[in-house]
Amino acid sequence: MENWTWEICIIGLALTAFTLINILSKSYKHQSDWLLCIWLVLLNIPLFHTTLSYLDHDAPRFNLVTNPTLNLLHGPILYLYVQTLVSNQKISFGKSELLHLIPFVVFYIAFISMDHSQPMRPTLDNPEHASSLFALLMARFGLINGLIFIAYSIATIFALRKHQKNISGIFSRNDNLISLKWLFALPATFAVLVILNFLNEGMLDSTAVIKPLTFHMLSFLSFTVLLCFFGVKQKPVFLFQPALTEVDIALKTAAANDGEIAVEAPDTSACDMSDEATAQLIEDMQEYMLREKPFLNADFSVYTLADAVNTPRRNLSQVLNNGLSKNFYQYVNEYRIEEVKRLLKDPALAKSTILDIAFRCGFKSKSSFNSLFKQHCEMTPSQYRKQLKQHSPVDTSHHTPPSS
Repeated sequence: MENWTWEICIIGLALTAFTLINILSKSYKHQSDWLLCIWLVLLNIPLFHTTLSYLDHDAPRFNLVTNPTLNLLHGPILYLYVQTLVSNQKISFGKSELLHLIPFVVFYIAFISMDHSQPMRPTLDNPEHASSLFALLMARFGLINGLIFIAYSIATIFALRKHQKNISGIFSRNDNLISLKWLFALPATFAVLVILNFLNEGMLDSTAVIKPLTFHMLSFLSFTVLLCFFGVKQKPVFLFQPALTEVDIALKTAAANDGEIAVEAPDTSACDMSDEATAQLIEDMQEYMLREKPFLNADFSVYTLADAVNTPRRNLSQVLNNGLSKNFYQYVNEYRIEEVKRLLKDPALAKSTILDIAFRCGFKSKSSFNSLFKQHCEMTPSQYRKQLKQHSPVDTSHHTPPSS
């Protein structure tokens, strides 16, 4: 198993190099892109150092840049990376953000002040390393590092859950790039790897399934694969708008950062619109949805609808919540379901698959479509189509709006 270490390191380094080139070649790079690049470089420092040691056993250790205290940066970067993705304005990275670096700075000073001729992770019962506070900290580095990452993982999960509650009122789709579900895999992967690492190192050297060094490199590779696969195509959530090019994204973000685009503050107050104004807005929304069918665009958002009916976004959201007892996600997808039902009745599309029709109507996820269709129609799409075959064809020219 020890021979795997070389291959694991080469795979990780090659994958990271390809991903970095891909990200840095973008015409516009968001804060999240830069954080992702920094994170990938940090993850690959151990892989690079292990590869260098494999090629030359007498190679210098470069303790200032390859020491284990760099692992303390993974938790803060995970949390800040999520914040840059879910925020609709630029993160300032001021004093409050710099506080996240305190554990790393303390342990980094402790590490470089120690005698590097001794083992990298001293123990408390080693008298040569138990004479200072820094030595005591380093003796418990693994435990403290794990606790810090767990704390940041919990904070990240809370931030993601809050984000997922908010997006149903803004976006009409809920895939990975919007919901950021893939980021839940990072803390979960860390927890699994820590448990497996303890189990593996707890065995005698002769019975260990994987050598500790190989397992550590495999852990870094696991994180690298997740970040490269999902991170390279991830962009800030609030820049997911219909037909935006990279230039549009750059201009939109720059305007928001310069204060040219006002960022609406959350409004939890009751809707102060009159019943007549509310009814008129609902009618305008329905007319626009039926006439333009904007829901066919998977990236259709509440901002687009608010612009179309010429009303502030928070007013529109309040009308949906209070007037129709729905959020934006439910409202739009009801129109999509009705459009799917209409097209399923069309004889010209009899040979089209249900999934093709669903994607044509604005859905981007098979699981979301099936779940919403069953919830709306109390039967699966396949059952609905089978039921249609038992009846004579009907007129498909009229689109029935969802019930209000």
